[in-house]
Amino acid sequence: MKLSVKKTFSMILLVFILAVALAIPASAAATNYRFLDADGNYSPHATSFTYDAVISGSTVTVHYDSAYVYGLKVYDAATGLYDTLTGTVSGSYIYFTFDVDDFDVNLPVKLGINAGPHSGDLDLFIEWQL
Repeated sequence: MKLSVKKTFSMILLVFILAVALAIPASAAATNYRFLDADGNYSPHATSFTYDAVISGSTVTVHYDSAYVYGLKVYDAATGLYDTLTGTVSGSYIYFTFDVDDFDVNLPVKLGINAGPHSGDLDLFIEWQL
């Protein structure tokens, strides 16, 4: 009986460790950019929903879980206005592609989020971590 309990406990512990090991990478935020709030302070909550951006030259593609994010507006310094990007939904993700003039400058964006009473455009900056 003792041997059976030890084996069962060992199996449960192994499954738990495996589950945690698989969950950590899935919840990791992007490593090549992060969000700053409207005051320019790091926003760990908004950043936690990011995945690494795909960067090719000056063209960037970002994606988010479409259950939480529905839109992205990127500031255009030439016009002084925000450009509303058209997202492409694939599976449970929404993808946005845009050009960046200078990766050394924080990019103002408005992230459209679905968060109950807090839904709407969230004023943020993208800080590139390249």
